[in-house]
Amino acid sequence: MNYRLARLPLQLIEDVAVSRLDQREPVRLAYEQILIDCDRAAAHLLDDENAARRAAELERRTTSVRLLIAREHHRVQRRGVILLDEQRERFHQRRQQDAGPPT
Repeated sequence: MNYRLARLPLQLIEDVAVSRLDQREPVRLAYEQILIDCDRAAAHLLDDENAARRAAELERRTTSVRLLIAREHHRVQRRGVILLDEQRERFHQRRQQDAGPPT
């Protein structure tokens, strides 16, 4: 059986539904990982160079998207740590002011 024919329903779903999702959507990333795995399997089992090429291309694209997501999460987390440090400093300053001068 020709792998391109077997992959046709998956490609149809990709073209009709998945491609309309934001590239950062977890559902899209998961579906694209399924396509990568299928293409890799076909490349290995059927010695299909086109499938290997598709898998590599899709993996490059999804890897860059995942990297952007990771960077954004890191930036948000870092900003949260900075805010927490600022709040902690304000708390300590207020605590010292409320305690008054040492007697």
